[in-house]
Amino acid sequence: MNLAILTANDAIGDDRFRLTDARADHIRSVLKLTAGDSVEVGLLDGPQGTAKIESCDDQGVVIFADSLENAPLPAPTVDIICALPRPQTLKKILLTSAMMGVRRLYLVRANRVEKSYYQSPLLQPENYRPYLLEGLSQGKLTRMPQVTIHDRFRVFFEDTLKTLYNAADSAEPRMLLPDSESSASLSDVVSGEKVETTTLVVGIGPEGGWVPFEVELMEGIGFRPFSLGRWTLRVEHAVTAVLSQLELLRMNSCRAAPS
Repeated sequence: MNLAILTANDAIGDDRFRLTDARADHIRSVLKLTAGDSVEVGLLDGPQGTAKIESCDDQGVVIFADSLENAPLPAPTVDIICALPRPQTLKKILLTSAMMGVRRLYLVRANRVEKSYYQSPLLQPENYRPYLLEGLSQGKLTRMPQVTIHDRFRVFFEDTLKTLYNAADSAEPRMLLPDSESSASLSDVVSGEKVETTTLVVGIGPEGGWVPFEVELMEGIGFRPFSLGRWTLRVEHAVTAVLSQLELLRMNSCRAAPS
């Protein structure tokens, strides 16, 4: 736990928060902190900084957080469209998405998605939320990704996607499609873009990949194929790889910007 994420349910008034779950256990047993010590905290979807521990015992940990002045990181600009994976894989993707600053995670149907995956209890917000919180805590971020579930492939790509971005973004997003057969790199397809401010939408396929019809439809609405490398990756590793490459491009872009 690199950052204790505080939520409205933890608040007990006067900028104080009581933790009684695994976060309290971690503060006591792993960090070995006690009353009077400082701990790094972040308000969910808000600022973060250092807070003081007022009490720390078997009943819980009370934190006084009245001076969280550090502004959160700039709003994330990466959205992931992911063919709904099996539940164990989805847990990893949820955690990684939150940890690495994804703004939105769209879980969609695809030809090679098992219908039974849509019956998983994990798709209920109360069940997937803990994995997002764990990811935020690990990545020291506070903005929780928005997760939405879509069970009609064609409707999502032809109608829903257009509505989402027409309503939410003034600039047209750059849409990206990892494709092992592409000869283009990620830097090739985002060349000339301000990666740190441009909305980037990445379509991650199922374990067996998108079928030709799906690829054709996605490319037809503007998705640009690129290669993540010479490896054949599992879905959760593809998510990590693309986010890592985008972060590297963002860092390079910031360094190259005139001061």
